[in-house]
Amino acid sequence: MTTTHFLERVRIADAAPRLAGVVRRTPLLPFDAPEPWRELVELRLKLECLQETGAFKARGAWNQIAQLSAAERAAGVVTTSSGNHGKALAWAAARAGVRATIVMPADAYPNKIQACRDFGAEVVLAPSRNACDELCAERVRAGATLVHPYDAERTAQGAGTVGLEIAEDWPEVDVVVTPVGGGGLVSGVGLAMRQALGARVVLVGVEPEGSATLAAGVARGEPVQLPNSSKVQGLCPPYSGAFNIAVAKEVGLKLVQLSDEQILAAQAVLVRLGGWVVEPAGAAGFAAVREGRLPAEVQLARASQDGRRKLRVACVVSGGNPDPAQLERVKRGA
Repeated sequence: MTTTHFLERVRIADAAPRLAGVVRRTPLLPFDAPEPWRELVELRLKLECLQETGAFKARGAWNQIAQLSAAERAAGVVTTSSGNHGKALAWAAARAGVRATIVMPADAYPNKIQACRDFGAEVVLAPSRNACDELCAERVRAGATLVHPYDAERTAQGAGTVGLEIAEDWPEVDVVVTPVGGGGLVSGVGLAMRQALGARVVLVGVEPEGSATLAAGVARGEPVQLPNSSKVQGLCPPYSGAFNIAVAKEVGLKLVQLSDEQILAAQAVLVRLGGWVVEPAGAAGFAAVREGRLPAEVQLARASQDGRRKLRVACVVSGGNPDPAQLERVKRGA
C-alpha cells in the first residue's frame, strides 16, 4: 500500500452527486471563539447537528445504500450502532425500500433506539458492544449486507462530503477539527481536505480520554480494543477501524484527547449560547478550541506576536441527538 493509496482511490467528490438532494448541505456559521482565543482565532462551526436524522451519519448511510446491488438490496442490511449511525441507516433503508436491522447496546439512549424503530428498522439489543458485533456477524453470515458505521470506504466517503463542503465554503481555512469515535468522519474529512486544499490545512481529531482508540490504533498501526471509561456516547467504539487508522496516518491527522467534563462543558456552551440541539459527542471538536488544545498553538502564539491575521478554524458539530433528559439538565445549567 503506497502512502497515497487512499488519497488516490477514495475520491470524496465522487460521493457528492449521490448525496445531492437527499442529505442537507449544512451551514458553516461564524461563532465567537472562547476567551482567551477570541483575538487569535476566527471560528466557524459546521452544523451537522442540523443534518437529516440529526447527524453527519446520514451521509455515509445514504452513500452505502445508494450503491447496493440488487442482490444486496434484497438481502437487507445490518449494522451495529449506539444510535446515530443506526438511525441514519434505518432512515436511508426506509427511503430506498430496503429492510434494515440495527444491533444496539442495551444502554443506548432510549430516544435513539426508538428513532431506529420509527423508521421501520428491526432493533436487536445486546448487553455490550462486543455482543453487538457478534450478533451482527451472525446476521451477515445469514446473508444480510453489512453497512459498517465507520470501518468502510463507502461510509467514510459519504461522511467526507462534510469536509468537501467546508473546503468549498471556506477555502482559506487553516485548521479543521473533528470529533473522533471509530474514525469514519475524521478519515473522510481528512481525505476531502487533502484532495480539495492540499497539505497546508491542519487536520485535528478529538477523542475522549477514556476511549482514545484511534490514537492507540495509529500508534500500533492496527485496531486496538481498549477498556472504555468515557460516557460520551457516539465516541466510544470498541476499536477504531483499520481503514480509518490507515487514512489518519496518510493524511497526517493530529489527535488530542479531552476529558468527558471538558466535552460536556463545550456542549453546554453550544446549547446555551448557540441555541442548537447538540449532543455531547457533537461538541468534542469545539471543546478542543475552548480548552486551547489545538496542536496549532505555536501558530496562535506567532499570530498574536507579529500581528498576522487570525487563525481560521472550522469545527464540525457532528450530531444533535442528545438524551432528552440530559439536554434539559444542560439547558438548566444543572
